[in-house]
Amino acid sequence: MIIASKHLDLDRSVIRVSAEILRKIRKRRVIGHDELFAFLKAKIGDDGDVVIGPAIYFLFLVGRIEYHVKTDAFEYVEAG
Repeated sequence: MIIASKHLDLDRSVIRVSAEILRKIRKRRVIGHDELFAFLKAKIGDDGDVVIGPAIYFLFLVGRIEYHVKTDAFEYVEAG
């Protein structure tokens, strides 16, 4: 079982940041890399940089987002 330690900040956890990404990207379906990072820095804070990458990797691994190189944008993928 995974137990949160006293040093874990739940506002800057991978799951929380992933939820913020999904909330933003579901509305627009496609969002640019720079716009997403600016939104997350405003929402989480400047010290949240270390969690943004793992959150994006997590969403990619579970199949919720795709990255398009030509447009430098992330696309929301429906479940199923």
